[in-house]
Amino acid sequence: MSDDLKNYLDMIPDLDLELLLEAYERPLPEAFRVNTLKLPEEETLQRLRDKGIKFRPVPWARHGYQAEEDIDLGTTLEHMLGLIYLQGPVSMAPVEALDPKPGEIILDMCAAPGSKTTQIAQLMSGEGVVVANDISYERVKALSSNIQKFGILNIVITVMDGRRFPRYIKEYFDRVLIDAPCSSLGIISKDWGVAKSWSYNVVERLSKLQLQLLKAGFETLKPGGTLIYSTCTLTVEENEMIVNKLLEERDDAAIKPITLPGLKHRPGVTEWRNMKFDPSLRYTMRIMPYDNWAEGFYIARIVKEA
Repeated sequence: MSDDLKNYLDMIPDLDLELLLEAYERPLPEAFRVNTLKLPEEETLQRLRDKGIKFRPVPWARHGYQAEEDIDLGTTLEHMLGLIYLQGPVSMAPVEALDPKPGEIILDMCAAPGSKTTQIAQLMSGEGVVVANDISYERVKALSSNIQKFGILNIVITVMDGRRFPRYIKEYFDRVLIDAPCSSLGIISKDWGVAKSWSYNVVERLSKLQLQLLKAGFETLKPGGTLIYSTCTLTVEENEMIVNKLLEERDDAAIKPITLPGLKHRPGVTEWRNMKFDPSLRYTMRIMPYDNWAEGFYIARIVKEA
């Protein structure tokens, strides 16, 4: 890890650098969601038990489970048939915070490879419409494959720059998810190259994109609708600062608390480098990798007030 990154992390309030480095040394836990659109949940779980696979529920995610031992679930028939979807346990949290309902029209602006898209569609029980968008044709191939494997029929795939959505449609979606591209400091244990190549210039470049995506997503949201902004990184510039800029520009944007029982987290940062942010940012979620010994994440729930 570069000295620049260590120095930066050391400045983040309420961050224990020793514990963070320990979390980075551990492999991320193997977790999965059961696809209730294909088979009853208990039937799929029994198939896994019959293979000797042990698991426990993920407390904050419906249909989510974490393997209790190191096992490659990707080689199981259940995975190949789309009866389960491999996904990190904390990665399931943004969609739970979004809380999709059957019959709604929902936008997943940065959808590929489809982890959160399939989770949204499952919680909608096949009723309503999910618009799953990504800018990359290559990534959309994986998105399309996962949607087909999961057996979902109520998803429309679009391939475009998410920032362009307001040109075509405004105040249309009941809920919007923006799981933004980021510097990935919450999942370094997956790829230590992230830590070695980290630079503040990358953070600055990504933060500009993230703000544009957030503002575009908010434009497409109906009055009274809910938007979830999430990243798998720890920098303030990509998280609280982005949300704070939206609050400064939009009087109709309001932060609302998130309730996910069992998910350990800490409040969002409200002061950073001589800057003071909107006090309501304390209601956003900052999740360190060592909080749940899983991924690190940031989650903000934003409502467009009618």
